[in-house]
Amino acid sequence: MNKSQGFTLIELVVVIVILGILAVTVLPKFINLTDDALQAKVSANAGALRSGVKLANMKWRVLGSPSDFSKRDNIQLYGSDTSGQIDINPQGYPAQSFSGSDRIISTDSDADCLSLWQALIENGNSNAAVDDSTEFIVNYENSICSYKLTKNLSFGFTYEPRTGRVALL
Repeated sequence: MNKSQGFTLIELVVVIVILGILAVTVLPKFINLTDDALQAKVSANAGALRSGVKLANMKWRVLGSPSDFSKRDNIQLYGSDTSGQIDINPQGYPAQSFSGSDRIISTDSDADCLSLWQALIENGNSNAAVDDSTEFIVNYENSICSYKLTKNLSFGFTYEPRTGRVALL
């Protein structure tokens, strides 16, 4: 009697076909999970910024909706140091966050948009910058602040200082 060891050619082909089918069905799910995770990260940060904008707007309203420049400059939103201060535009929404006396309160540069991020949603880590050195890239264009993921620029959100609107891309 001759005993053979190993698999037949048919058994090997069947196993390869089954593995191919599994790979074809699992791979797209894995790729979508990566995109879902990136979108969740962006949504969480957009929600944090939206909450900070609402908090600042409510603080402005509690102060009587002042239109006077000096009463909108360096409003203490939280804490007791300058990191908790925000400058409010005439429409009642955060415009920038620079300590000291300002000559104008407006959102008109990348630095203004970054200062808003740092004052409203920064958690101690510097995860936003005006270049690609961190997790989010901050950009100002056409009166809107944009915050995009460095890994994938199609994921991000915007902040419109004139209306206080935060929207996903």
